[in-house]
Amino acid sequence: ACQTQLQTAGEEAESQDRCGLTTAQLLDCHRVFIHAKSASASLGQLLLFRLRRLGIEAILLPSGGSEVLEGLSQAHSDDLVVLFSFSKVSREGRMILEYQKQAGYRTLAFTSRSYLPEPERADMNLFVYRGETKEYHSMTAPAALIDALVVAVSEKLGDKAVQRLSNLHRLKKAYDGNR
Repeated sequence: ACQTQLQTAGEEAESQDRCGLTTAQLLDCHRVFIHAKSASASLGQLLLFRLRRLGIEAILLPSGGSEVLEGLSQAHSDDLVVLFSFSKVSREGRMILEYQKQAGYRTLAFTSRSYLPEPERADMNLFVYRGETKEYHSMTAPAALIDALVVAVSEKLGDKAVQRLSNLHRLKKAYDGNR
C-alpha cells in the first residue's frame, strides 16, 4: 500500500526504497515528534493517533512560537521529527531543520515540491502531489500516504501490532460501558 501511494510521485524502484526507509525510520526511533500547522494540523493528528495505537510513542509539537522549541528541546539523536512542509518550509520548520544539526535527531518531511534547496531538506522527503500551483490543494493524497505508511509499519510489527491493538480493545471494553 505504501509503495502504491509513493508511485504517484514517480519512479517505482525509488518509491519502494523510500517506503522501506520511512517505515524503518518509524520503527527504529525512540519517539516520533510531529510538527503540523494550519491545514496540515489534521494530518499531524492522524499520524499521532495511528502511531500511538500501534504502541509507538508519538508527541505532537505545538504549532508555533517558542513552545515549538520547548517541545523540540526534548528530542534526541534516537528520535524522529516529522514535519509537513508542502508548499514551503515554515519558520518553525526551519527551526526544526536547523536544530537537528545540534540535537542529532532524524527528520522526515512531507512535501509537495519536487525540488528542495539543501537548507530545506529533511533526511527523508516524501513527495505528495496535491494539485497544481493555482488549484485547490487536497489533503486526500497525504492522508492516504499516512495510512499506507501506518499499514506498512503494522505489517513489519506483525504480532506485536495485533497484541497492542487487542490490548487497546480490551481496555476500551473494560472502561467504556458503551462498547
